[in-house]
Amino acid sequence: MKLMDLLSPRAEAGPSLPRLDVVVERLAEPSRLDWLATFAGLWIMTGLFIDAHQHLFLAVESFLNPWHMTMYSGAVFALAVLGVTIWRNYPRAGSFWKAIPAGYSQSVVGVAVLLLGGALDFVWHAIFGFEHQLDLLLSPPHLFLLTGLFFLITGPVRSALARPQGTRLADQLPMLISLGLAFEIIQFVTQYGFYPEALMRDHPLPQVAFQSEQFVLSVFLFYKQALEIAIVIWQSVLLAAAVLYLCAGRRLAFGALAVLCVVEKLWVGGELSRDLKELLLIVLASIAAGLIGDFLVAKLRPTVRNPNAFRILGFAVPSAYFAAYFAFAVPMFGGTWWDASFVFGSIIEAGIVGLCISQLFLAGSQTASNTA
Repeated sequence: MKLMDLLSPRAEAGPSLPRLDVVVERLAEPSRLDWLATFAGLWIMTGLFIDAHQHLFLAVESFLNPWHMTMYSGAVFALAVLGVTIWRNYPRAGSFWKAIPAGYSQSVVGVAVLLLGGALDFVWHAIFGFEHQLDLLLSPPHLFLLTGLFFLITGPVRSALARPQGTRLADQLPMLISLGLAFEIIQFVTQYGFYPEALMRDHPLPQVAFQSEQFVLSVFLFYKQALEIAIVIWQSVLLAAAVLYLCAGRRLAFGALAVLCVVEKLWVGGELSRDLKELLLIVLASIAAGLIGDFLVAKLRPTVRNPNAFRILGFAVPSAYFAAYFAFAVPMFGGTWWDASFVFGSIIEAGIVGLCISQLFLAGSQTASNTA
């Protein structure tokens, strides 16, 4: 099979298409476009999160800065890759939309929306100035371009789901990385709900030491604990949703979930970490959760057709993430200021959240089979 046959599976074969260097390719392998789109996603996301870090910790007063240029040059690269692919497929496809490879129609729209959002962002900054804290997450041009980025970056995921699945980890990497980056976009918009601030160095002021401020400190403690347990719940939703989405109907290679969990947390962790050790804590917890998931996938084969194993996976991955987070926090940061009920209760609650997400997948699959 020619490579371009794989890039344009809906088009009819014709003699006008130039012969490529790579002539034969396994049907289950990701295409060259999948790899290039994944590379573009990594390129754009790196610029996006470095730019966000600069907004949060340093003053940004110019649109023409290196991090904006990194992000938008990645978008131009993605546009060029999609444009060349469509141009090469067009002679035998006969129309613009038919020349777009399976899974990438939304990516074409997404890259256009992303670049338009960048132009709107330039105008917004010229009128309203530059954001420096959480307001950057609510800037309308940012929300617009992030929506386009989400549709662009998920092209390799849709492409993988549209073809026979590969069983090698290398065959699944574009899908895994792109899905992890898609969840990074969700993490970006809701990054105020990322770190639970449970480390010993995050301890609030003790009420005993400030008797005259007891009322204020008790109110602060209440809202701090309420926010932190909400963060546990939200992070559990994101972890369980990503893992269960892939495992619902596909067989993953060992290591796939470890890759997915690390990619889902790495960029936002890098943006918000105060030092490399804090980022390492997130990475280690992600690896632990992913490897637990990989072990369960290998032993139990969880899918929507194996519901009990699917539920176990949904419970295990988020609970393993927070269990590892607290376990690694002991040698790395001297432990946590949370009491035993908060620590062990949050681990169990994380698992229950994942279990509930698995129930939603199972209910949806049952409804789909009943209506088929």
